[in-house]
Amino acid sequence: MVRQLQQLLPQNGPYQYYLGFRYAHPLTEDALHQMEADGITRAVAFTQYPQYSCSTTGSSLNAIYRHYIANPNSKIEWSVIDRWPEHTGLVDVFTKHIEEELLQFPEEDRDDVVILFSAHSLPLQVVDRGDPYPTEVAATVSRVMEKLGHTHPYRLCWQSKVGPMPWLAPQTDTVIRGLAERGRKNVLLVPIAFTSDHIETLFELDIEYAHELGRSVGMKQVRRAKSLNDSPFFTKALAEIVADHLQSDRKATTQLQLRCPLCVNPVCGKMRDFFLQTKEEKNG
Repeated sequence: MVRQLQQLLPQNGPYQYYLGFRYAHPLTEDALHQMEADGITRAVAFTQYPQYSCSTTGSSLNAIYRHYIANPNSKIEWSVIDRWPEHTGLVDVFTKHIEEELLQFPEEDRDDVVILFSAHSLPLQVVDRGDPYPTEVAATVSRVMEKLGHTHPYRLCWQSKVGPMPWLAPQTDTVIRGLAERGRKNVLLVPIAFTSDHIETLFELDIEYAHELGRSVGMKQVRRAKSLNDSPFFTKALAEIVADHLQSDRKATTQLQLRCPLCVNPVCGKMRDFFLQTKEEKNG
């Protein structure tokens, strides 16, 4: 992506990337310390979640804000790419992978395929506070189906629920069972909120749902569209997103200005002020 960005927008380069995770190494705080040590003065916090949620992107932005409350002498000027659910490059690569996987079904079954877009679920108490995640996931799905020409029936469902609390529904496994009970035999799973492979694609979707559950309920085929991973089309889309952001000279999207209407975390408001303020306002 950095190489492609250098080609797209050489006048703003050279570019350097840093990775920061919330619960795996390198941690966000470690990346920030390294950036400071390297003398970085301009940075873009680029979420790798296309759709914004307070529990994902919001949590990471809060971590950056907390770091700078504890380390107030930073010289870094920040801006944020906080969501990109309808970006043309994202939609195009999802569409490409779906079309490729549809061709793996026998020709006589191809028209019978139901496309199931599966996204990580979210507790309803988070959704009920006004979290935009379900709406933004649905927007991605809508754009992809438009690009496909609505060639197949589809549904959006939710996976990876944990604990006893109510979460977004219907659950992906429940939908597969329901389709089988109603005579459907061919399903294509699309991980619409994940951009790379991990346990929730390689194990939950591929093994638990596509292989084990699909076989147990009598499905003929349950396949999965491959993840975006290091597809050159996807990395090009990422580079275009960053280039567009830098050329726009915006601090963030207009959506970042708005907290969830029923937000209970005061840090969220302070985080937004931190990222949306100009350098002069912070220093003044």
